[in-house]
Amino acid sequence: MRAIAFVLFVFSTSFAFSAKVESISFEGLTITKETYLRKLISLNENDYFEEKLLQDDVFLLRNLNLFFSVEGIVKEVSQGLVAITFRIREASYLYPIISISGFKNQVKVQAGANHINFLGKAQSFGALYQFYDRHSFTVFHSSKRHSNNKTGHIAAISKLSTIEPLYSPADFNSMVDTVSFFNFDNYSISGTGYLWLKQYLNVGIGGAFMYENYHQRDNAFTDYSQMDFSFFKHQLSASLNFNKVENIYERQNGVKGTIYGEWINTYSENAPSFLKLLFDCTWNTLHGERGNLSTRTKFGLSTNNYSPFAPFVLDGLLNVRGIGNRVERGTASLVLNAEYRYSFWKHKFVTFQAAAFVDYGTLRNPGDNFDEFFPMSEQNIFTGVGIRANLNVLYKTCIRVDYSFNPTDVTQQGFTFGFGQFF
Repeated sequence: MRAIAFVLFVFSTSFAFSAKVESISFEGLTITKETYLRKLISLNENDYFEEKLLQDDVFLLRNLNLFFSVEGIVKEVSQGLVAITFRIREASYLYPIISISGFKNQVKVQAGANHINFLGKAQSFGALYQFYDRHSFTVFHSSKRHSNNKTGHIAAISKLSTIEPLYSPADFNSMVDTVSFFNFDNYSISGTGYLWLKQYLNVGIGGAFMYENYHQRDNAFTDYSQMDFSFFKHQLSASLNFNKVENIYERQNGVKGTIYGEWINTYSENAPSFLKLLFDCTWNTLHGERGNLSTRTKFGLSTNNYSPFAPFVLDGLLNVRGIGNRVERGTASLVLNAEYRYSFWKHKFVTFQAAAFVDYGTLRNPGDNFDEFFPMSEQNIFTGVGIRANLNVLYKTCIRVDYSFNPTDVTQQGFTFGFGQFF
């Protein structure tokens, strides 16, 4: 599909500084509240017209992730007066969530519904069921920007249940031999509030209260006299978030990044409390009319507790395609991803992209020193190719299939599949 159109009449320098905005109107709105959009944009009636402000407003409206396209149109109505029209093509807003992803014998299924423009004010309200080894659910509500254009929030109630591999702290040098599988349940109530510092920059402060239960499914751990672990946790978190990514149908352009910190306090000796810091940055560039290069860097660090409950994990569905199901845990993590996508066939209903990618990940084992952070035996690199089917009739819907292999050990290979771009 064609890139989002942006129509703007170019005025002379003297006119641009002297023209006033007589009126601002919106075309194409059916569900979105016009009053909500008027509070978000920078331009106001009776203000002097500035081209940069119009460009910023068009970008902001596109970045709400509500519209297929946004045009900013300026028309001279009389000497020194202009009328501005935002011509908008709305997306469908009530979306079914149907997702199947996995590799080999490991399959993750999600089903639910999400209204991404609840009350016509860019709020998300939905419910999600997930089967990933076991049954989970989440009910959530969020608003990226409140009507005051200064704050936002997200809140959720969830139950997460999986079969979790943990590694015995008795012998970290042979983690594969000491793995044990647990039924894991996490019940949580969480909330985060956001304050917008600038148009693309906000800070978040949040918290959560959790109850966790681990039930050992085998007898691999002999270090503990009990087979079950149950404890309460509370979490305090803070983040600095920058997002200047423009979504142009199947392609993305721009940079987004997050600096995130959290403190987990656990009311149990079996799972120690810890501090966690994470830096996550994604950079997207356009190449020609069809190419798109995306790269991601994630670096995380936590309290170096000598425990099987390490917070970082390498997982084929999360960060390194093809590596397997939660194969390693650690107290520090470095993950690098690079992917080039090329839109080779476009139709009004679907756009197909070919992809080539490289994923790399490494962990610091619990209790290890930093000089052991990059042992050659612990390097995990996978490369491969894939295909993306982007459904243009539904907003930001992508079906993804990837084949990946480890170039240093070609026996490690396989397919992964899912919904949505990998990052």
